[in-house]
Amino acid sequence: MEKQEQAYDYMSDHTLKNLINLDEDVACVLETDPLSKATTIMLSKGFSQLLVLRRMPKDMVLREHIVGVVSLQSIVSRLMVSSISLEMPVRKFVEQGQMSLCTEDSSLLSVLDDLGKSEYILVLDSKGTFVKRLITAFDITVLYKQKVIPYSQIEFIECFIRDRLVKFNILSSDDAYGNKFVFSDFIGLFTKNWQKLEMGSLDYSLFVQLLEKVRVARNAMMHFRTLDIASRNSIEEMIRLLNITK
Repeated sequence: MEKQEQAYDYMSDHTLKNLINLDEDVACVLETDPLSKATTIMLSKGFSQLLVLRRMPKDMVLREHIVGVVSLQSIVSRLMVSSISLEMPVRKFVEQGQMSLCTEDSSLLSVLDDLGKSEYILVLDSKGTFVKRLITAFDITVLYKQKVIPYSQIEFIECFIRDRLVKFNILSSDDAYGNKFVFSDFIGLFTKNWQKLEMGSLDYSLFVQLLEKVRVARNAMMHFRTLDIASRNSIEEMIRLLNITK
């Protein structure tokens, strides 16, 4: 149970504003714009949906300006049953139904629940006034690969080290899974007691070097920074080594 709580703590404070770039301009069209404009924007930016507004904002998109969403799927569905013109106004293709909303302070976990009910979610500022971004299941998939998977891998590595220290009586279970020590303390204890921990034929120097790279990567993630390829590779290399010694 303690390990599950530890894993949850990694993600519970990770809000959308810490995980996703919400400072980009919101892509949108007016309800009176021709369909050709909406499709061109979606195709050029690789979007599947686009916000439709009553009027174009001077600066920030207000929640009250939103008419709805137009999607490539809704356009194709309409095309399958009737002929359409790219000069038709976008408002004729706005999807019906209630739009899911959240604020930039929402946690990733809560957004995952909302995406189970809707294909997209409108992210608002902390006060719920301005639109920050329209996110889709695809956005969350990319985010999961870049952010969530490394967190679960780091949690696996940290739990391995804690468990090993407990198994060989270096630390008590309470100390290993309490708040007395931080990750760098565990690394210090692990390297100091290397001979006792039965790490097989693994080279001590190379293992310690790799563990230091993992520590740096972990610190970067705790500050909500996206890991570079080298850091992700270091984490995956450590996972492979630890799986050998399980």
